[in-house]
Amino acid sequence: MKIRLNRLGILGNELAISLIILFSFFNSHAQCDLGTFVVEQCDMENVDFDSDTNPDGIINLYAESGIVAQVGDEWESVGTEPASFALDPTSGNLRLWKLRNASNQYLFELRNSSCTTRRAFVNLVLGPYAGVPATTGFFPVCDENDECADGIEVDIDLFDTLESREGEALPHLNGVWQYTGSLPMTDYILEGSIFGATIENNGGFPIDSEDFTFTYTVGGVGTCATESVDVKITLVRPVFAGFPSEYNICESDIDTWDRTINLRDDEYLLQEDSDGEWTVDNDQITSASDSEINLKDVYDAFLASPSYFRGFGCVSFSYTYTVTSRSPICPDSQATIVFRIFEELRQFTQPDSPEEICPATDSRQELDLFSLIEFQPGFEYRDGLEDEDFVFWTFESGPAGGTDLNLQENLDNGSPSEKHKGTIDIGSAIPGRYQFRYTVVPNTLCTAFGDEVIYGGDICSPSIRSFNPCSLVSTIVTIDVLEFDYAGENTSGINLCETEGDGQISLRGLLNSNGNTIVEGVWTDNNNGNVVVGDNLDISNIAGSSQDFQFTHTTSNASGCPDIAVLEFTVFREPNAGEDATVSVCTDDLRVTLFEALGGNPDDTGTWFGPFGYVTTDNVGEFNPDDDTLPILGPGEYVYNVPGNEGCLTANQAVVTIILVDPVETGENINETYCKQDGRVNLFSLLNRDTPRTGVFEDTDNTGALSAEGVLEFETLTNEIYNFRYVLANAAPCDESSLTVSIQIIDLPEPNVPDQEFCILDAARLEDIEVDVLNYNWYNTLESETSIVDNPLLQDNQVFYIATVDADGCESERVQVSINILNTGERSSAGQICTLDFQDGISPNGDNQNDTFDLFIEGVYNIPDAFPDFELKIYNRYGSPVYEGNVNTEEFRGESNTSVRLGDDLPSGTYYYIFTPNFENNLPIQGSFYLSR
Repeated sequence: MKIRLNRLGILGNELAISLIILFSFFNSHAQCDLGTFVVEQCDMENVDFDSDTNPDGIINLYAESGIVAQVGDEWESVGTEPASFALDPTSGNLRLWKLRNASNQYLFELRNSSCTTRRAFVNLVLGPYAGVPATTGFFPVCDENDECADGIEVDIDLFDTLESREGEALPHLNGVWQYTGSLPMTDYILEGSIFGATIENNGGFPIDSEDFTFTYTVGGVGTCATESVDVKITLVRPVFAGFPSEYNICESDIDTWDRTINLRDDEYLLQEDSDGEWTVDNDQITSASDSEINLKDVYDAFLASPSYFRGFGCVSFSYTYTVTSRSPICPDSQATIVFRIFEELRQFTQPDSPEEICPATDSRQELDLFSLIEFQPGFEYRDGLEDEDFVFWTFESGPAGGTDLNLQENLDNGSPSEKHKGTIDIGSAIPGRYQFRYTVVPNTLCTAFGDEVIYGGDICSPSIRSFNPCSLVSTIVTIDVLEFDYAGENTSGINLCETEGDGQISLRGLLNSNGNTIVEGVWTDNNNGNVVVGDNLDISNIAGSSQDFQFTHTTSNASGCPDIAVLEFTVFREPNAGEDATVSVCTDDLRVTLFEALGGNPDDTGTWFGPFGYVTTDNVGEFNPDDDTLPILGPGEYVYNVPGNEGCLTANQAVVTIILVDPVETGENINETYCKQDGRVNLFSLLNRDTPRTGVFEDTDNTGALSAEGVLEFETLTNEIYNFRYVLANAAPCDESSLTVSIQIIDLPEPNVPDQEFCILDAARLEDIEVDVLNYNWYNTLESETSIVDNPLLQDNQVFYIATVDADGCESERVQVSINILNTGERSSAGQICTLDFQDGISPNGDNQNDTFDLFIEGVYNIPDAFPDFELKIYNRYGSPVYEGNVNTEEFRGESNTSVRLGDDLPSGTYYYIFTPNFENNLPIQGSFYLSR
């Protein structure tokens, strides 16, 4: 048992794995070969797919068959009844109302790419639908066939009697129509849904009509029952006004219509109903009481009316017969008889004798033949409608060798407004008689009156004009071109050189003859008052670069018809480049204009080319070193080329040879600065080593301080810049070479420092002397080369020298300064006494106030510097010495430095001092002070 269980367990695991695999397969592949499904639909007219209460005839094949849609599904119509046009293959929606037959052969397959066979097969059984009769079941028909007047035969598609409105089902077409009325089979025809019958004319009343009833039946399909519907139609025969006639009459035939005619006659109106009435459409006739008219009287009334004008072209008279319908469902019938009367063309002629033309003297190069024709007043035939010709010219005859004078070209190539003017070219006509025919064709003529085209309503449309029965009219126009002696052709555009034929030409030889013989005539100079000149002309001395000439050659003839030819030509002067020249140019100023260097009288129409690829587009040839846009002049030959002209083809050249001359090199301009105390300088010493010393210096600023040897003395010069020009002579064409030497003199002002006086107690030094300039030097002597750089203590009767100095080391004149030192007790020049007053007390308590017996008080006295050998002794009130000091001893701080009490702090009290200067006449000073603790 245990083993079976294990085996069962193993089998169970295998079954679970199989189920998982199978489940996965069904989820990735559609279910295939589901079988055949039958869907029956008996009342398609009531199907409402979207459930909005409005039937739409749509079903879904998935929903009807119960099949679950899978990804990749697609429906296809496969039955004998096609249904693809009504099927959405993706959604499976099927529009039943588009299927026009009741049938069980609407077959559909559901396919999927994952299935090797179809997924399902659906058979739709669609039940019959016979439709709904139109309106209330009656279908009134008014036949408009006008081929028969006595009986009206009609054909009706009976499906038209059923409703066919948007949003409603259409009846199925595979039913059967059946006539259910009482007429025998011989009185009607029924083929399928087409019904035919004849409605006889009963004479007018009551209305000609007949009722017909039919049943339409669609057979049942499957369990769906047969459907049928009854319809009734009424056919009504319309009224008929008959077949009218139209007449096109030429005005010349109007007398044949001077008679009474009856419009009801079959000649004018055929097969009309008899109960109609006449109306007159043309407002030129006021009324018509019956069908009898006299067309000649009608036309005469038109000619007498305000509507008439000459050249009207054509006029129509319309008579309309109207039969009123006897049924509200049929229209009235009308027939209109039209009489068109076309205006007869009036003859036109060339009234004068043939037009005589002398070609050379006639100012007209073209002749409009139309201008030679005379028309009857008001009947001028000239212009046609656009793109239509109703008048035209033809060439009839001309002299032997003559042509149509370009008449045909004017007809074919002109614009519509020029087509029929008959323009000919008489400028080239050979003598003789020419004849042309002018023709007016009425069958394309509409109304032409003056320059205005008038249309008689629709009557003048091209289709109506083509029926014009009137005859055409034409006339011959004759032109005589008179004989003349040939003077040659007008000739122009000739260019000659002044040297042509050694300056002599024959005027007749220049004329174009077109191969004909030119008869010798008379020449006149048109540019000089038409004076008579000979055939030979001197052209060797023309005015300007070219000169235009115009002459007229005139021949005479016994017929009195002269011939003239105009000769125009231009004579050109030979190109002149001038004479060669050689020009020397200094290299320090490469400035020249080549054209101005040429000799003679050169033309200004040439250009230059020369060394280093030099070319110009003008005649100037300018070189200017100040203009950066111009090239730099170089040595060599520059060629001036004057091209040939229209008469003289050979160019002419002249050469300007440029020679460059170098000037003496002077070097660059010199700028130097000197202190005035330098005294002098030799300007030659300032020149560059390579500058020749053969020149001279010019005192351009007129200082008067420059010697002939170039030495400049500074004594008279002030604080400014002086310019001197160094000049060297050059060979022609160079001007003298020069450079400028600019000397700047630095002349500083003397300092204003008076003699100095100090008290010896000041211990004054050199820096204590007040100076009125910022930069200065002190010297011990007037000639000292080294200034004082330390700050010495001033001594009595010393002498110093001071000078102003600048950054470049220039000095002013030196000023002497004397020193006077006052001893104690002496009075200064200002009355002040040089005295030494020591302090009257000390308090060595460390507050920096009178802590010692001061020997230096700034701004008051400086004992160590003033008396370097001084001695100071201090005694107590008992006369015992407590302090002895000199320049090397620490100031007294209330401590004893004698052997009795060395280093002891002295008590408060009065102490006495003796100060001995040990300097010259300065006497010892005694005094006392109080020591406070």
